[in-house]
Amino acid sequence: MQNLKVAIVGCGKVAGKHIKAINYFNKERKNTQFTLELIALIDPVEAAKEKIANLYKGKNKIAYYVDLNKFFLKENVDILAITTPSGLHYEQAKIALNNHCHILIEKPITLEENQAKELLDLAEKSQLKIAVGHIYRYFPLIKNLYQDLKSGKFGKPLFGNVQVRWGHDQAYYDQAAWRGTRKFDGGAIMNQSIHALDLMHALLGEPYLVSTKGAVTKQIHQMESEDLGYGIFEFENNIWLVLEGTTNTDPKRPEASFFVRYTQGEIRASLLAGKIKFSILNADGQELRNSYLMTEIKNRISDKGFSFLGQIGNPHTGIYLDLANAIVENSPIFADGESGLHALQMVLALYQDAGV
Repeated sequence: MQNLKVAIVGCGKVAGKHIKAINYFNKERKNTQFTLELIALIDPVEAAKEKIANLYKGKNKIAYYVDLNKFFLKENVDILAITTPSGLHYEQAKIALNNHCHILIEKPITLEENQAKELLDLAEKSQLKIAVGHIYRYFPLIKNLYQDLKSGKFGKPLFGNVQVRWGHDQAYYDQAAWRGTRKFDGGAIMNQSIHALDLMHALLGEPYLVSTKGAVTKQIHQMESEDLGYGIFEFENNIWLVLEGTTNTDPKRPEASFFVRYTQGEIRASLLAGKIKFSILNADGQELRNSYLMTEIKNRISDKGFSFLGQIGNPHTGIYLDLANAIVENSPIFADGESGLHALQMVLALYQDAGV
């Protein structure tokens, strides 16, 4: 049993989801070869560190640091979780990799393509792992669906449509000076829609991007980046994807919807105000939803036990499981650095065509 030490840089809201996952793997679990131990929090705000530390259920003492470089001068860690504003990801990930540390980096992997490629090259040369926090890949059924799609069960991917209507009021952008900026955050496409683009790219077979048409605008928010954007993506083999992304909807009713058509079936899914609906049809129009649900439940129980069912609402548990397995067994990561790069390239191609 290998105990993997974890540190988190950035103690905002999303760090709490990391803590839930670390708490779950803080003790031995069925069929796992590792445990996780949180050893440090890095953030300039003392109150933020204390709030996150209070969520941790491990018995060990947590060290506090204000600077990542100073942390690595004193500590050794297996995994650094990066949950800071997007514009800080590159520098912090590079510091971690140069200190021979695996990383779990929240989306987007970076804000510039050359930076993401540099991190991937550095990780490969150092034989380190990069996981990206594209949580939609770790929603129930997705991995099983992905494997069946890869095997050709649904035939050739044809096209997809995705809508991300993730409303935010002005107070959301006003709570921190970096929110909504191009340098540190991005708008409705880079920040809110990149998860969905990553998932759709996976469900379409991860094809090579050929061309992109994009349009973005700012309608109602006072910020630098866009609050509404559209994209049309053309991929190899005549595969297409259409995106709508916005934060101009009711914050109390966040919504995302997905549709993918194949030559031998289709997938529909929607999330509205926390309620999930989905449909999986084969070539004959037969509904496969219940079959996939039962397979998901059986796999979770047989692989990790009944307790793992309780983690179904926290995709970060799946990301940590994936990354830790990759470290211990040298296995692949579903949401790896390469997939993070592809999602970033889609966003940047949309922005470039839109003249941003």
